[in-house]
Amino acid sequence: MVCVTWEQAWATGHVAAACSALAAGVVVLLLPKGRHAHRVAGTVYVSALVVVNVAALSLHREDTFGVFHALAVVSLVTLGVGLTPMLLGKRSPEVLAIHAYCMTWSYAGLAAAGCGQLTAAVGEDAGAWTVPVGIAAALTICGAVIFVKVPQTLDRMLEGR
Repeated sequence: MVCVTWEQAWATGHVAAACSALAAGVVVLLLPKGRHAHRVAGTVYVSALVVVNVAALSLHREDTFGVFHALAVVSLVTLGVGLTPMLLGKRSPEVLAIHAYCMTWSYAGLAAAGCGQLTAAVGEDAGAWTVPVGIAAALTICGAVIFVKVPQTLDRMLEGR
């Protein structure tokens, strides 16, 4: 009989939710913004990302608060800032910009955390510096894309207003 600990179950849920969030996030990024399909895919993305973050905060190595815990907190704050005005029905250009930047950065953070986890798993003996470098590299690449694509998307959306 196989006995699964609660930590193994959380870790499995964490990985499954992360994969779901990565897939749903790509769909959200590719869909036309503001339409029903965007909102549905966005709801799946946010739900999966909340599970990812709650699981990350409950998983401990040697009972320490590490970089992945900090990223989970940042991710939850970013989601809150990006979603709250939208859920309250605000749709001003400023609110749309905040939403667009927060949500794309939340996806960048998810990708960066995944890169950090992969770096930690693959380079166990490479040194402690490899995880932050992996995360920073992913965030740098994502940031470059965000600062080009988000303004273009916002301009297209707000053109008809």
